[in-house]
Amino acid sequence: MRGSIVFALLLLAAPFVASAEDWPAFPEYDGAAQLPGQAWPIKPGPRQFRVLVHFPGGERRKVTPQTGIMLTLHNWGGTDCVGTADPKVLAKELNVVALCVNYLQSGKKESVDDPEPYDFGYLQALDALRSLWWTRQGLRTAEIPFADGRVYATGGSGGGNVTLMANKLAPRTFAAVIDMCGMAKLSDDMAFNLPGGTSLDARYRRDPGHPFHLTRDAQELRFVGDPAHLAVMKALKSESRVLIVHGVEDTTCPIADARELAENMQAADLNVEPHFIDQARLDGSAFKSAGHSLGDRTKIVLKVAGRFLAPQGKESLVRKGPSDFELADEQVRYPTANGSYVISYKSGYPIGRFEPAPPPVAYVEHQNLKYYLDEKGGQHAIETPEDWEIRRAQIRANLELVMGKLPGPLSRVPLDMQVLEDVAVGQLRRKKISYQSDPDDRVTAYLFLPSSLTGKNVDLTTAAKVPAVLCLQQTTVLGKVEPAGVGGNADMHYALELAERGYVTLAPDYPSFGEHPYDFSPRHGYDSGSMKAVWDNIRAVDLLQGLPGVDGSKLGVLGHSLGGHNAIFTAVFEPRLKAIVSSCGFTRFHKDDVPSWNGPRYMPRIATVYDNNANKLPFDFTELIASFAPRAFMAVAATGDDDFDVEGVRDVIQSVRPIYKLLGADKKLQAIYPDAPHSFPREARLRAYEFLDGQLR
Repeated sequence: MRGSIVFALLLLAAPFVASAEDWPAFPEYDGAAQLPGQAWPIKPGPRQFRVLVHFPGGERRKVTPQTGIMLTLHNWGGTDCVGTADPKVLAKELNVVALCVNYLQSGKKESVDDPEPYDFGYLQALDALRSLWWTRQGLRTAEIPFADGRVYATGGSGGGNVTLMANKLAPRTFAAVIDMCGMAKLSDDMAFNLPGGTSLDARYRRDPGHPFHLTRDAQELRFVGDPAHLAVMKALKSESRVLIVHGVEDTTCPIADARELAENMQAADLNVEPHFIDQARLDGSAFKSAGHSLGDRTKIVLKVAGRFLAPQGKESLVRKGPSDFELADEQVRYPTANGSYVISYKSGYPIGRFEPAPPPVAYVEHQNLKYYLDEKGGQHAIETPEDWEIRRAQIRANLELVMGKLPGPLSRVPLDMQVLEDVAVGQLRRKKISYQSDPDDRVTAYLFLPSSLTGKNVDLTTAAKVPAVLCLQQTTVLGKVEPAGVGGNADMHYALELAERGYVTLAPDYPSFGEHPYDFSPRHGYDSGSMKAVWDNIRAVDLLQGLPGVDGSKLGVLGHSLGGHNAIFTAVFEPRLKAIVSSCGFTRFHKDDVPSWNGPRYMPRIATVYDNNANKLPFDFTELIASFAPRAFMAVAATGDDDFDVEGVRDVIQSVRPIYKLLGADKKLQAIYPDAPHSFPREARLRAYEFLDGQLR
């Protein structure tokens, strides 16, 4: 953690704030100036960057009330206006003051050859935005009227990335931006030079002790299409039209990332216009390639966006509201795993900083769910669903203290489902599949399709959709084989049995079991085996929800023993699971063998941070199960279970019941206590299946 803390402290340190005398005079003719940039944590201290100014007609006095301002930003490794639209043409054709910015790490030496990691858009975009602010101030100081609502940006490749980031960091400033084959996110393969979709190497390190360590927060900020961040932009009423121009054959900045960005922006109801260039779009003039180069990037801007950028016309885009510079506030805040990035405009020009989140509110005991604590430790009665939401968020945050943070959107890579085997089992289809869970790991699973989806004449596009259940294995080297009914204990064949009842079922291997070798090293990005399993299961839910024939609104999860608590942990983080069944999977920590939870497959911090002491643990199963309300939960707790004490289960259900009543879901909380050892006997399974039927059918 040392490197992460150092990096965070550098970000929190007061950034270099330029005084009036640090800003150069605004030129009267085309020319260059050195502007003050925000300090780079890797090389702290004052920093300057160069901006090239291009006026319409080459002179400031030719700026008119219709003249706008436009950034045109160079590529990764370039300088001035390399790899982007020609500023002189833009100034002339569009009546704009065109700015080329030699932002942080411009030039091949600084961005490619030097050992320091490539900034990947953050400080580079702040540099570009500072050049905008300086230009606006210069024109105003000279008392030259200009069209402040006509603010645009474009760039190619790395410049496309900086363009997108500038629009993200100043979401209320631009009327339109044009990204040409830019990078949409700092994916693991780019960040750490890993095999993947690109050869680009940003030279970061995963080791928290390394000076070039990339924190998760910094990586998340650099994901332009982060859904949570797009929601912030929407809430801030971003007006900008984002034109994404990308070659479908681009392997340098993968087309898949551009498509994802466009889809995420559309889902966020932002104004995005994708142009995915294939061979049919090549015209030999503007578009000459469906690859990374695209063609003549000046002509491309005019071809795809000229009607929006023209100073006058029916489709001309002019920002209506005040810009971020005018608002001079700190409303631009992007949440990340451990805090938030704030872009402050209180000085006029932008200053970025990272604000770490406060630690979760600590609870001394976990059975009493009738109150919540505020940040100062004050106790408040839980009397409304809104009160409970406060405690629910605290429960998840405290679970993450032990389990580690849930992976973020950068880990949600394409599933790339592959069918390894497809056989008939009676009237069912059993497929052995694998799917990509995260950037580094694939999971193998058995998928069952019920008879209603497997007939010769069944059309999955019109067939009645059916519910699906995620079926999680107990502790067995067989892994998924047992719940699939391919081998093992017949009482554990619940994936097969539920498929016979008409469900689509999916049984994945738990990490390190079956065909899923896993070494549980933190280098994979997980702080516990439990969180790795949770993420694998969340991706399994993604897979189920995307299958034709599955009703994505009717998803459940069931598991025994290891699978029982795996189901609970997953459901805490996965609200799409509407019904949860845990067989012999939990009890109160105070009635359990706490050290049994601290192995690498589970949560090592139980030993290393919390001393195997139930009194020190920041969560208990009582809180986890209460967090499901009003979703349906059934506990199957065998009275003779020598692993999970049945009385501890009864304690949990008793404490959770008032929360289910508060949320009007008392009947959705059920528990049965079969007279059996640590097992899942047939009668109990049938009761569990009937419970699922009642919730999902």
